[in-house]
Amino acid sequence: MNIKLFLKKLFFRLGFNVEKISNHKDIELFISQFRKNYKSTELIRIGGNSDGGYLLPNILENIKYCFSAGVGNVSTFEKELSQNYQIKSFMADASVNSPPEDDKNFTFIKKFLGSKTFDEFISLEDWVSQNIKDKNSQKILQMDIEGSEFEVFTFESAESLSQFSLMIVEFHGLQNLSNRNFLKMISAIFQKIYLNFSICHVHPNNYSGLYNLNKLKIPSSIEVTFIRNDFLDKIKSSSRVCLPHPLDQKTVSNINEIDMPEIWWKN
Repeated sequence: MNIKLFLKKLFFRLGFNVEKISNHKDIELFISQFRKNYKSTELIRIGGNSDGGYLLPNILENIKYCFSAGVGNVSTFEKELSQNYQIKSFMADASVNSPPEDDKNFTFIKKFLGSKTFDEFISLEDWVSQNIKDKNSQKILQMDIEGSEFEVFTFESAESLSQFSLMIVEFHGLQNLSNRNFLKMISAIFQKIYLNFSICHVHPNNYSGLYNLNKLKIPSSIEVTFIRNDFLDKIKSSSRVCLPHPLDQKTVSNINEIDMPEIWWKN
């Protein structure tokens, strides 16, 4: 997906001026809020040692369902959830006809995740409600949808998001923090998430590169694991945040790894 074109269309829908440049202090504020909401917890790795594997706290005994948007050609995360924890995964992606492998705990729909349900799109709220009747069941949201995460999170309510115990989301195009309207949008998204969640892990995608915005180091794409705040007292905290985590692996094996800049996580 062309991230710039997608963002221009989204900004137009939101009534934003796409030409405005961000204030440096506003970018620093977004990063400082990210750092402030980072909590150190013990983590496990699910989904193998390459793209498709993620770090998360081990609260999986109570998880019943995973909603996974953006299947592509990898389903190692969902496969391990099924095999080791008997977690049922609902998977959505209109760019493929089926998951790359079969599993009794996989349910697939050929749709993109979006802000509304129409044609080949389904909203997060509709997707969950069509499959799960017990609103109190513990669920994971895993999302790698190539920029469309901004539309989903912009139009999804904090209450709807709070039904998930964990959210694992790849955010794309962060070099656009230099655009005032992108910064305004993503800041609002993260403030909405912070109402009920904390960050417990972040890993930059080494395929996308690292940018310098007025001496601030910005990874283009980051994989972020969020844990709902009511779980923080139930899990073991780590003594301190230290990145890269020992369980981190390269997203793309033949490209040099990118370390998450300390300004994002080190107090």
